[in-house]
Amino acid sequence: MPFATAAADPGLRSVAQVAVEARVGSISGLFDYAVPDDLTGVIEVGHRVRVPFGKRTVTGFVYALDRAPAVLELKPIEALVDAEPVLPPVLIELAGLVAGHYVVPLDEVIRAIVPPRVRAVVRRTVKRRRQSRILRQATGTPAAGGITLEPAQQAAKERIAVAVRRHEGEVFLMHGVTASGKTEVYLALLAEVLATGGQGLVLVPEIALTPQTVARFGARFPGRLAVLHSSLTEAERAAEWWRIRRGEADIVVGPRAAVFAPLPRLRMIVIDEEESSAFKQERIPRYHAPTVARWLAQRTQSVLILGSATPSVATYAAALSGRSHLLELPHRAQGRPLPPVTVVDMRKEIATQQFSPLSRELQAAMARSLERGEQSILFLNRRGLATFVLCRDCGQVRECAHCSVALVYHAALGRLQCHYCGSSEPMPRRCPACGSRFIKSFGVGTERIEQEVRALFPSSRVVRLDRDVMKTPDAAEMVFDQMLSGDADVLVGTQMVAKGLDLPRVTTVGVVNADTSLHFPDYRSSERTFSLLTQVAGRAGRGTRASSVFIQTYTPDHPAVRHAQYHDYRGFYREELEVRRSYRFPPFGELIVATYGHRDEARAEREARSAAEQLSATIGLLNLGDIEVLGPSPAFVYRLKDEFRFEVTLKGTDLQRLAEGLPRGRGWSLDVDPM
Repeated sequence: MPFATAAADPGLRSVAQVAVEARVGSISGLFDYAVPDDLTGVIEVGHRVRVPFGKRTVTGFVYALDRAPAVLELKPIEALVDAEPVLPPVLIELAGLVAGHYVVPLDEVIRAIVPPRVRAVVRRTVKRRRQSRILRQATGTPAAGGITLEPAQQAAKERIAVAVRRHEGEVFLMHGVTASGKTEVYLALLAEVLATGGQGLVLVPEIALTPQTVARFGARFPGRLAVLHSSLTEAERAAEWWRIRRGEADIVVGPRAAVFAPLPRLRMIVIDEEESSAFKQERIPRYHAPTVARWLAQRTQSVLILGSATPSVATYAAALSGRSHLLELPHRAQGRPLPPVTVVDMRKEIATQQFSPLSRELQAAMARSLERGEQSILFLNRRGLATFVLCRDCGQVRECAHCSVALVYHAALGRLQCHYCGSSEPMPRRCPACGSRFIKSFGVGTERIEQEVRALFPSSRVVRLDRDVMKTPDAAEMVFDQMLSGDADVLVGTQMVAKGLDLPRVTTVGVVNADTSLHFPDYRSSERTFSLLTQVAGRAGRGTRASSVFIQTYTPDHPAVRHAQYHDYRGFYREELEVRRSYRFPPFGELIVATYGHRDEARAEREARSAAEQLSATIGLLNLGDIEVLGPSPAFVYRLKDEFRFEVTLKGTDLQRLAEGLPRGRGWSLDVDPM
């Protein structure tokens, strides 16, 4: 709310709505305070203040200023924390939108926006440091010469540049096949934005992709970049945040949280690989960065560019319906062909007594690449040596003591580990249930594939990239450096290797098991699998040498596999859209998942059932017959950190009509627009 001008009215007093930094469990997180006379006209929206809260004093952010009757007894603001507002008004407004849409207290959103060190210390004590190679790259050295855009790239660039010059908040979907040169278009547009005094924001899905992106953008715009992501130390993040807030950096690069960067002159937002589920925050507040970016673009009149070789079905549907502009880059840059893809039916491998996780065709292709001094990438979206441990006598799978999931064996640790709560235990010599010695690890993870490659090709230099090796902020960059310099022959990894990597020596790419993400209880499992397969395949053939891709699967006739074999996005989109239409899944409906967790299993089910009944009654009372209540049902991970979890799902249109009736309080968590 704007500050009222009726200062002369003695019956009114200045009032501030403050988002207090205290976990109070309130719905809004907002509380009213009187503005003292000595601060009237000084306090602005976005200022950080100290306020009384119960028997203690807490800090908070001024969300809105207004006037209220002087007879209201309100506690006064005690002091300003900083001389100037920490958050600009547009971010305060954005925080309110996020809090409202995702049904979360405002203070939780602000906690996600402002780095901890910024909240904890005075601005002038935060200095930019150099522990980090990523920050050194942001300073960069100028690239030698520019790159001439090809006709399709130039046409896309000119179309977007018109919108940038008009200063209108338009949305563009740049659908370009892998290696079509989308990044060059981004760079050319950013040069125009910066030339007119504007600023740009570039979001990438994975932290692992940030080093390459920073290197390219840092070389083009040396000294003008800021980097925001969780691998930086708290001091580094705070220093970068203040550089951005002061307007000293013109381009910000980072994963999803960078959407809240306090850029004062924002003119363009780029979201690369927009379909990635990594853009959805899993912890509270569970925001979706591309959705937040749309709101930000509207309020700053900035152009939003969504780039991808495999756009989400909902995003592509929006573009075809005219809600955004569709730009196509149908060919690879420099006339390079898309690599041929071979689908390997692993059922036939088993039938011929071939039990290696790498098929004979894939092994032969890797051998040829090694002989020619070329490189290979092997993708498997499971880490660890083995994905479960089974007793062959009693059939019991070793599960986490705190979560209803199988423990994964990690050879480097020599232990079984839970990928949900992090607990671990030694690999048992005997079955804990029956005492049998016939207990063995089964399944395949990236660690097992690394061992297999070393056994098959003893002279090969193998590197691995997954969360187990991401021990330092620079771990991913060091692996990429080894591949770029030719010091490694084979890269084994999870989805960190699937997108964004430009490695010209790679001529063989293998998807070890295309089925790992295909059969999840998730309406986007087909879309996610198609995207991963297409993106992984796109890592091949980026140089001048002939390349090949192998997709290993036990379900070769699945639509996601069939269409990925021919890089056929439109064919997959048409087939998947009809499935979504028949089940009213997005883009034909919305979803909200409410989850209740409790250590008492019976109570968890009882509370979830009561909430489902109340929601059904509310829907009937309000005559909202187009909204369904599904469940309660056990969550996919039924027990997590010793809590039993039940889900209630709402499906329909305009679910915000039910926002006030959603279950809240201790034990409940809400996921709006789940991914």
